[in-house]
Amino acid sequence: MVSVGVVRVEATRVWNRANTMIRDDGMGRTVGFLAGQAWEHATLPLLRRDRADARFPFDGAELPYEYSWYGQTWRNERTVEIAIARHFLATGTTGRMLEVGNVLHHYGIRGHEVLDRYERAVPGVISEDVIAFDPATRYDTIVSVSTLEHVRCDEDEKDPRGSTKALENLRRLLAPGGRMLVTVPVDWNAGLDADLASGRFALDRGTFYRRTSRFDWAVTEPEQALAMRYGTPYEAANALFVTTTP
Repeated sequence: MVSVGVVRVEATRVWNRANTMIRDDGMGRTVGFLAGQAWEHATLPLLRRDRADARFPFDGAELPYEYSWYGQTWRNERTVEIAIARHFLATGTTGRMLEVGNVLHHYGIRGHEVLDRYERAVPGVISEDVIAFDPATRYDTIVSVSTLEHVRCDEDEKDPRGSTKALENLRRLLAPGGRMLVTVPVDWNAGLDADLASGRFALDRGTFYRRTSRFDWAVTEPEQALAMRYGTPYEAANALFVTTTP
């Protein structure tokens, strides 16, 4: 069952994009976009049915893709990321958990602390800088879904190594024996891409994925992933890095 809040958020997202398209691309393309959006939302139950057996690999398991109204996950990397986050959290002890970036509650995963510098109006969210964040106690679980690529890239302060500095601080905040999952898209942040290529942005284990069709993702070599471009040939990320500890 889709909540009224999710419908409202998605309607606002589509409306804002349509307004931008009217200005940049004209009415004809905008009408086509809106018709396509209406069709995709109406046929989402059919997509779920037709792809019920589709899987992708992660950490020795074969996971089903996430097809959610919120964020239109069938159109982007969330289809893999949310599925991985669900599996990661279900296969270990969570304990005290920190999420960096306010993402998971939109997909029904709640009850943990959230650190998000720019969500100041959201009750319960810690609005602090992830690089400088230094709580009194450490976390048993840390998760970040497509958030660290924005650190010192989309902000006023610029630092090509901002994402890696954030990752290093999060590793420091992990309690002994703790677990961490971090995902980032390829080709969003040039400094991050350089650190991905050199291996500086990584925890104990890392896996690159690339998009092989509109809906499918596969494990790939770093060189192949880093050659992919954001936004082409498919919408949003076309390659993704997933790293975990231990």
